[in-house]
Amino acid sequence: MTPFDLYIFFLCLIVFTLLTGLFTVMLTYIIKQQLRLIAHGLEDERIKKEYEREINRSRAARVVCRALGTVLLAIVFLAFAASVYIQLASDRVSGSLAVPKVVMSTSMQYQHRENEYLTENGLEQISMFDIIFVHELPAEEELELYDIVIYEYQDQLIIHRIVGIEEPNAAHPDERYFLLRGDSNKYSDEFPVLYEQMMAIYRGQRIPFIGSFFAFMQSPAGYLCILLVLFAVIATPIAEKKLWAAMVARLKEIGYIPHDDGQGGGDTAENAQSRAEPTAQPPTDKPDEGGTP
Repeated sequence: MTPFDLYIFFLCLIVFTLLTGLFTVMLTYIIKQQLRLIAHGLEDERIKKEYEREINRSRAARVVCRALGTVLLAIVFLAFAASVYIQLASDRVSGSLAVPKVVMSTSMQYQHRENEYLTENGLEQISMFDIIFVHELPAEEELELYDIVIYEYQDQLIIHRIVGIEEPNAAHPDERYFLLRGDSNKYSDEFPVLYEQMMAIYRGQRIPFIGSFFAFMQSPAGYLCILLVLFAVIATPIAEKKLWAAMVARLKEIGYIPHDDGQGGGDTAENAQSRAEPTAQPPTDKPDEGGTP
């Protein structure tokens, strides 16, 4: 990670800590107010309806809701993990495994009218926020005209197309110069690029448009969203359990539901539903009216 990335990370951590503290105070205050209303009987009618609705809901519905919530949460965190991998993946690719990168520029998105070689050779463009898969750079002599490569210039990664190759000559006897240009640009890049500056080559594998989501996940706002989701996942069940326990205690106090006989297994919605469901009695054998001799 660059120093700027570390700065952004710690800044997000500080903001998250402050926001978490603020939300915790607000949530605690709201729960305490709700508990007071329940304890003083001001919410009796509402909690009766909520209790009936909860115990009448089938176990299958609860399982489905929890499963959907788990799947959605897993998708969010997998997407965040993928965005972190994309950001931390090495810029200089080595080995046979392709590395994903998010395109953050429009310099390869359009065909400039003076770049006739694009139409003549049927060359494909790359849009901003595409996810592209880049591969290990081939040997210098294997690079060809119109290859798309990633190179580093002033600590920035640039993905452009090779539009010219200058073989070693009197001006640069020991180096091969590559002239690069974005498809949307009229002119080539300001300076020729050396092979040593190149990081990877693009071979046409891409996923359109979804890079915008990963770019957001890599931003400070994305970091905060993930951390707040994590906070909500931890805090919500705790708050719901406290409110449910207070609600059940109040309903027992006013005689709306019977007190536990010591075998209820706790004041959960599942246990309440179990107590509410009638228990089937085994059939008993009745003797015939005439009896048996």
